[in-house]
Amino acid sequence: MKKNKLEGGYFVDFDLFGLVCNKKEYKLAWHLNEELNITLIKQDDIRIEYADGSSILISNYKYQTEYLSFELLQNKLISSGSLRAALLMPELKQFDYLLKFQDQTGELQVENVSAIIKEINIVEYAMKLNFDSLKSKENLLY
Repeated sequence: MKKNKLEGGYFVDFDLFGLVCNKKEYKLAWHLNEELNITLIKQDDIRIEYADGSSILISNYKYQTEYLSFELLQNKLISSGSLRAALLMPELKQFDYLLKFQDQTGELQVENVSAIIKEINIVEYAMKLNFDSLKSKENLLY
C-alpha cells in the first residue's frame, strides 16, 4: 500500500527583525516613526491562548496602509496564565522587541529598513531574522 505524506508549512509574507533596545516601547515606536516616516500606533494587547488553558498578552504598535505594514511587538510578555516562558519567542531571548515588516509594492527594500533601524541611536543591535528557523514561529501567526 502506497503511503502519502502531507507536508505542511507556513506561507509568510513579512520580514522579521529582532531589536535590542533598553528603552520603553513608546520611545522606540517614536524613533521608528521619525526615521521610517510612519505612524506606529498603540494597539490593544494581542491575546494568544494555548490548549492547556494558559494565555499570553503581547503589547504591540502597528502602522498599516493598503500595501505597507509595520508591527512592533514586545518580546517580553506583559503577563502569562501559567509559568510558561516570559518571552513571546523564547529562542530569541536576546531581543527586546520584534518588528514585522511587509511591503507589497517592493519600494521599501528590507536592506534599507535594516540600515535605517541600525542608525537609530537608542537601538543597540538590530538583525533580520530567518522566520523558517524559529521554533516558536506559531506565536507570530495570530
